[in-house]
Order: sequence, then structure tokens, then C-alpha cells
Amino acid sequence: MAWYDALGLIGSVIIVVAYYLATRNLLPADRIPFNAANIAGGALVMISLVYRPNLGAIVIEVMFLLIALLAIWRNLRARA
Repeated sequence: MAWYDALGLIGSVIIVVAYYLATRNLLPADRIPFNAANIAGGALVMISLVYRPNLGAIVIEVMFLLIALLAIWRNLRARA
């Protein structure tokens, strides 16, 4: 397995674990840690997509990144 494939796999695991924890009410989906996990996992997947491009996967990862960044921004703004 190439290093970039391993990064993509690790990123996928991070995203799935965060989603699983959110569905079990162990990691609130409206909080920074959940969205940070999505950003980290998505970034790793996007690195792998640089080496093995797939337009559909790139689009979904960019959308998830934007949604997670917006959620973190709103969360931080609500605290201020």
C-alpha cells in the first residue's frame, strides 16, 4: 500500500469513528471535536486524492470541509 493510500484509509477511519460516536451520542455533532475530526479525516483523504484523483470524492470532501469549518465558526462565535 502506498503511503498516500494509507493516509486516505486513516482519514476514512477518523471520519467513520466520529460519525459512529455521534450516532451513539458520545460525541455531539454540533461541537468542535466532531467537526475537527471531520476536517482532519477529510484532509487525509484529500491528500490521497492528490495522488489518485476521483472527482466525486474530491467534491464530497470539499463540501464536508466547508460544512465543518462553518460549524466550528458558528460554535466559536456563539461562545463569544
